[in-house]
Parts: sequence; C-alpha cells; structure tokens
Amino acid sequence: MKHPREIPLVIPVPAYLRDHCADGRCVLPAAEALQILARTLPAAYDARRQEGAQFSHLLIVDEAAVRIEAVHEIEPLRGGGCRSRLTTRRTGPRTSCTRRIEHACVHFSALRETGTDTGKEPATARERAFRGASGERGPDRDDAAPFVVPGARLYDELVPFGPAWRNVTGEVRLTPAGAAAALSGGRFPEAAGPLGSPFPFDAAMHVACAWGQRYRGVVAFPVGFDRREVLSPTSSGGRYVCRVSPLADEGATLSFDIQIDDEDRRAMETIRNLRMRDISGGKRIPPAWVREGV
Repeated sequence: MKHPREIPLVIPVPAYLRDHCADGRCVLPAAEALQILARTLPAAYDARRQEGAQFSHLLIVDEAAVRIEAVHEIEPLRGGGCRSRLTTRRTGPRTSCTRRIEHACVHFSALRETGTDTGKEPATARERAFRGASGERGPDRDDAAPFVVPGARLYDELVPFGPAWRNVTGEVRLTPAGAAAALSGGRFPEAAGPLGSPFPFDAAMHVACAWGQRYRGVVAFPVGFDRREVLSPTSSGGRYVCRVSPLADEGATLSFDIQIDDEDRRAMETIRNLRMRDISGGKRIPPAWVREGV
C-alpha cells in the first residue's frame, strides 16, 4: 500500500464565500470543502464517488483573511480508494504547541478503468437503486397538503445566509414524507470544479434544514453522509430540482436521502444518508410559525 501524503493548500477567499455566515462568522461550506479536496485529488481517484463523509469542525474564515492555509492529507486504502482529510493547523493562545484540526474527511473511490460517467446517461444501477429506495417518496407522492415556505422567507428567517448562497428558488414544499424545491446553480462560474457547482448541493441541504425545523423543531447542520455520487456535474446558472426524503432519526441526528435532477428529471447527484444535527447546543430555535403543532 502506498504511503500517506500531504498537499499544502493556499485557499483563496472569494467574495461570494463571505456570504456563508453563521452567528456572524464566515464558515466554509461543506460543499466547498469537498470541492477543495476534489480539486487537489490525484488522478488515480474518482472525485465524483464519495463515501463516509464527516464534517467534524467548522472552518471559520477570519474577517480579514484573503486566503486560508490548509493541508490535504491523503491516505491510500487497501483495495483501492483513499481517505482524504482537509485540515488546518492551530496554535494555542498560551502555548507554542500546534495541533491539526480536521474539518472534512471523505473516502474517494478508485478511478474506474472505463473512466467516470460525464454525460447525462440513462439511469445507472446506483441511480435506479436510489430511486427505488427513496425517490418515489416526498411531497409529490404524499396525500398530505404541503406546508409551503416561500424562498424569500426561507432565507430571511430559517437559513439566513447572504445572497450568493440563496439558491433555493421559488417555494419549498414540506410534508412529513419529505421536501421538494427548485434550485439554482448559482451565479459564480469560478466556484465550479470537478464536482460541478457547489451551490445546488448546498441549497438541497437548506431544504433538509427547513424540513428539520418544521417536523423536528431543530436547526440542523450537515455533519456527514454515507455516499454521494455526482452522475453529471451541475453548472453555474443551471436550473435543478431536489427531492429530500427523511430516514429514521439516529438519536438527535436527522438523516436524509437527497436526489438532485435537472429540469428534464435526469439525475445529477444522489446523496445517501445525509446526517444533520443541531451543533449550537440548543441556541438556535426555529421560529414558531414553521414548527408543526406550535
């Protein structure tokens, strides 16, 4: 097995990133962290097939920072694939000791001999399995009348990010069985990379967050997922739709399957068992108007 390696990174802080704020602090989005790892992934690995993702610690971007110094740690795994970790170094205020902080960890698959799918092909076996497992659930397959949240209100009151990250367009339709919404690919082509545009995936998690506020009474942030497959990369300015299907809760952790399609209903991304939970210690409370039964 090959030895682990480290790739030093100098990550620029573009203006659009500063719109991704929580409690007044700029935070690196999970979708952006995965894009950073994918951009510096060796050619032997398939950036579009990801498993076992964990988002352990928020990466706070200093208000005056124009770049972030980080490290991409790559550990080859037996049987192919690798474990990738995005880390930064932190020195304690009263000591000279430096420690590594892990912000994102994900397994990338080995590159298939035939290459990665790049076109909008008919459904793959994985896509068909996803549709069979969760794709037929959601507001469009539920007898219950949906609870509708206008996109403007979503971002003014439930997910208060700045303009660059407000990529749920129109209304969010919520039922106990799931959620659905239209998404935008964003307005920043420079954000695109091997995984396409980061904005649709990020926006789909906003839809899941709204579901959690409605039916579980929590403001949940992503902390990991089991598997993500980018079947065809999204693009800046593109129009998409997402279906969010809740799974059984794992204690205080909410779990979802997500599918992102283009306007012709061709699958672009599938995310299995996205895990989200409250990381504020109960400080963030959904407004009363969105909570069921309040």
